[in-house]
Amino acid sequence: MGARRNCFTLVSPGYRSAAGLAVAVGADLVAELDDTDLAESWQAARDLSPAEAAELADAAAEHLAEVLAEGIDAADIADAVTDAAVVFLIAMTRRGISDPKRIPACSVMWQGPGRPEQVLFSA
Repeated sequence: MGARRNCFTLVSPGYRSAAGLAVAVGADLVAELDDTDLAESWQAARDLSPAEAAELADAAAEHLAEVLAEGIDAADIADAVTDAAVVFLIAMTRRGISDPKRIPACSVMWQGPGRPEQVLFSA
């Protein structure tokens, strides 16, 4: 495995009341969550213990990195979108965001297994 294979960045303009939440994975893949999906996914993320959240985020991130390295085909799109949403929402809960409607514009960088994601919030 090359060093770049295990890296990716998720970018979001933050929550927008009219559009919900969008998370981009590169230029070709966007995970979009409407208010209903966002509320359900957020609650599921918040219900996880810290250990469960870490395990789930690592598994989703590793799978997403593999899919991105191999190239996304039609069969992988739904899984990749789900993985991106999992990694992103767990990163937000780890950073103390208390309400998904308060998610600001930000980037989440994953740099490989065993390394915590880095989150940069826009000013």
